[in-house]
Amino acid sequence: MNKMRYLRIGIASVVLIVIFALTFAHVPIGTLCALCPVGFADIWAASGSAPLNLLPGVLIVLGVVFVLGRVFCSWICPTSWLRNIFGGKKPHGLTGQTGEMSNAQKAAQAAEENEAAPQTEAAPESIPVKEGAQEGEAKTCGSCTACSTISNPNSVRERNNILAQGIVLAVLLIISFIVHFPVFCLFCPIGLVFGTMFAISRTFVTWQPGWELIVFPVMLVLELFVLRKWCSAICPLGFFFGLMAKARSRIKALPRVRVDQGSCIHKEGCEVCTTVCPEDICAATSDAHDQEDCTLCGDCWEHCPTRSIKL
Repeated sequence: MNKMRYLRIGIASVVLIVIFALTFAHVPIGTLCALCPVGFADIWAASGSAPLNLLPGVLIVLGVVFVLGRVFCSWICPTSWLRNIFGGKKPHGLTGQTGEMSNAQKAAQAAEENEAAPQTEAAPESIPVKEGAQEGEAKTCGSCTACSTISNPNSVRERNNILAQGIVLAVLLIISFIVHFPVFCLFCPIGLVFGTMFAISRTFVTWQPGWELIVFPVMLVLELFVLRKWCSAICPLGFFFGLMAKARSRIKALPRVRVDQGSCIHKEGCEVCTTVCPEDICAATSDAHDQEDCTLCGDCWEHCPTRSIKL
């Protein structure tokens, strides 16, 4: 049913609607942009003075990320909201299937098909079992790259690149300092979402269409669905979140995904937690470094077939 994904879409939608409604009613609450650490740093670099009125909101956001991890990315950020609805990284689209068949299920299905179909080719040689392996454990040779990938999918997944995000942030701040304008605000996905909403409102309420009604949506599509590494390697906001994630990973008492290894069937070939995770994290073999990328979206918890995953 993908209930967690629908819940995330619902919460993000409520946040956007409330902000838009209050802004339309001339209630000066600002938008999510007023809570952005990148916007704070960008305005500081462009103007030469720190916008201290924005500092409390920025500190609150960073504090929440320190305690709960990258929850903003999966539960509030308009970027994930749009990708959950229209596509992007797994899961695909609003009604698309979340997760894939595990290796164990695939093996069982293949065995059934082989029994039903006549054998026309000789069976391939079996992979030698690693010495000392117990009955029921994954039968791998233990030496090749394929086997190490099966045992720990996190070893080959694409991680968030905090270094690249830091470089992007540094370049933006330098440009903002030179031109005396917060340039990130021109193409920030969060700002573009609100800009598109306000452009649509101005078009149908005051009948004053503008060029941003076309430009903003086009920029959003390019950033979210063409530049697919926006969140993992470009978004400068991810740099601040990455620093908070590294700090929180040292405190084991903070909320995180935990796996009951006694009931987990990852060793039998189950890959559900990996295939449903938007960050491709295998919860069964994840360590503190892997957990830095976790957004507590809840997809792995919802779809775990043995209910071995706890938040």
